[in-house]
Amino acid sequence: MQPLVTVLMPVYNAERFLREAIDSILHQTLTQFEFLILDDGSTDSSVSIIQSYTDPRIRFIQNEKNLGISATLNRGIEVASCELIARMDADDISYPERLQKQYDFFQNNKDVALLSTWAREITETGDVIRTEKWRRPFFYYNLTFECWIYHPSVMYRRSAVLDVGAYSTPYSEDYDLWWQLSRKYKMDHLTETLVDYRLTDVSLYRATKKTEYEEAQYNQIVRNLHYYTGATFSITHAEVECYRHNFAPILNEKSIGTLVTAVQKLDKINLCILQKENVNRDAAAISDAASEKRKFIINQLTFALPKYQKFLFLARLGQWGKMVEGLRKMVLKST
Repeated sequence: MQPLVTVLMPVYNAERFLREAIDSILHQTLTQFEFLILDDGSTDSSVSIIQSYTDPRIRFIQNEKNLGISATLNRGIEVASCELIARMDADDISYPERLQKQYDFFQNNKDVALLSTWAREITETGDVIRTEKWRRPFFYYNLTFECWIYHPSVMYRRSAVLDVGAYSTPYSEDYDLWWQLSRKYKMDHLTETLVDYRLTDVSLYRATKKTEYEEAQYNQIVRNLHYYTGATFSITHAEVECYRHNFAPILNEKSIGTLVTAVQKLDKINLCILQKENVNRDAAAISDAASEKRKFIINQLTFALPKYQKFLFLARLGQWGKMVEGLRKMVLKST
């Protein structure tokens, strides 16, 4: 029977959680799929675990040497049998109806190239950390500043991914691909939790390659901003971190003028995003998302400032309503 979906899962020294990940795919309600597992030179028992399964839907490929995540994923995309590819990681868990719900969505939305879902973050022992319920209309705007899409939650069209060059960076490879896809193809999101995303101490982006991933993502964000504003638009490291909601670098400069400039530059960036033509462009959604981000940043910076600087900061931004409210609270406290 011809598979409807290829599930693509790279594996590298994943023995601790691998069986749970495999089982979560094999027990999907949509049963007509190809499970493409690529081992990238594991030195633990990962290969023997994979080979212990006899399910005919599993298609196992071993790299002759360790190629890295991007090259391994690209190899999988090249040999995949299906147009629709669902990503899966070897330490995560897909809920039973995940593939069916994503497949059904694609059948009803022929113009969409990538579909993500909410994910529940869990610890190594399976304890729940949180579920990030990102707002669906905000995804396009937010993608400028951060990778809001969980890699193992996505299903995408193989032809679209190949068209934009597939995975083209060794680090932060997913964020780069989502960005490239969003320039040409429509993206969407299911507001439903369909994946458990496991945070481990040995994951590439959290431990062994944390510095490389951080640097790659930072450079991608600068690239994103210049896409909208033009290459000559000046932006500092502290400002970029502020827009990522890491406020320590810009607060450490201890300058109200620097904070005001950061907000004013954000206003310029927001206007440029709003004006840029794109298949995912929704003016109302962009305006709402930009307003929420601006409000959150101003609130966080204001909260971190000493009292007298709060009012100076808000005054220079013309936030008179917030100033009045702050004064009212001070008076109430003193009485």
